[in-house]
Amino acid sequence: MGNASVNPPIQLIHRFLRLQSRGVSLKATMETLEYHEKGSRKVDVQQMRARLETGTSLADVFSQIITNRQMQEILMTAERNGRFMDGLSQVVLVLEMRMRLKEELKRLIRYPLIIFFILLGLGMVYALYIFPKLMGMVDVSTYDGAGSLLLSKWFFPALFSIFVILGIIVYVLYRQGVELPFYIWNRGKTLYLTYVFVSELSLLQQTETNIRQIISRLANERGEMAEMANRIHNRLSDGEGIEMAVKSERFIDHEVVSLLGVGSMSGELGELMSLHRELVFEEMEQYSRRLIEKVEPALYGVLSVMVATLFYTLYLPVKLIMAQL
Repeated sequence: MGNASVNPPIQLIHRFLRLQSRGVSLKATMETLEYHEKGSRKVDVQQMRARLETGTSLADVFSQIITNRQMQEILMTAERNGRFMDGLSQVVLVLEMRMRLKEELKRLIRYPLIIFFILLGLGMVYALYIFPKLMGMVDVSTYDGAGSLLLSKWFFPALFSIFVILGIIVYVLYRQGVELPFYIWNRGKTLYLTYVFVSELSLLQQTETNIRQIISRLANERGEMAEMANRIHNRLSDGEGIEMAVKSERFIDHEVVSLLGVGSMSGELGELMSLHRELVFEEMEQYSRRLIEKVEPALYGVLSVMVATLFYTLYLPVKLIMAQL
């Protein structure tokens, strides 16, 4: 991937990791990054350097450019266990995947959205100006069935209002944290949280050998993953086994549950989690790509319905006018 297509924060993180892998000190690394960056990114590096000089943790320093809460949790866990560079490498992989998927999604929906807004504009012109004039020339009472509904002067405003209200309701529920009953949404969230959970365990395994200690450490962090770990910790405290305690979490993949039992019994938990983390990442990327590939035909399906509805509502008044001549 060329520099032109790399998101500035990702490019900055890659430069940081490259300098650190060569044994450059943190101070010299920040000075070098500050020298090479420009514009707003240069200001970010200056603020990161100022935080670092005041003794702020690396996880808090990088929160200047990494705003995703789950990614910040991974960095905090990695730094706490002396594996910050490993955690940062994991985070940049996720950020790159999200960036690639976002670019691909933009490419797929660009032209369908243009056509959508053109049709929406034509529909509004038709509904506001042409349709009322045509309706003034016919007697709608002579028409019944679905056609009478389409010929109603309230059809287009009501349809538009329904879509707007549904969009607002879904957005408000999402912002309030209400779980949406969509399989697509739930499966994507399961893969994402499973990846974060496995990543946390793979980072902690160097300093913690007991799975209960790992869960307890995670429960002391902040954010959604910490809340999940806290629930698991409470179940463990109530006497449940590790497999049953984790199995109760709906957004943790069941494959992880079986691996937790095997890893804790064999003492190879960290290695198993590291291997499974790569598999979950691949599945998460493939799932996202398959989902994006379904967006384009779905958009064109919506456009086809819009075109058919527009032409049919244009045809009905003309048909009535010709019948009543």
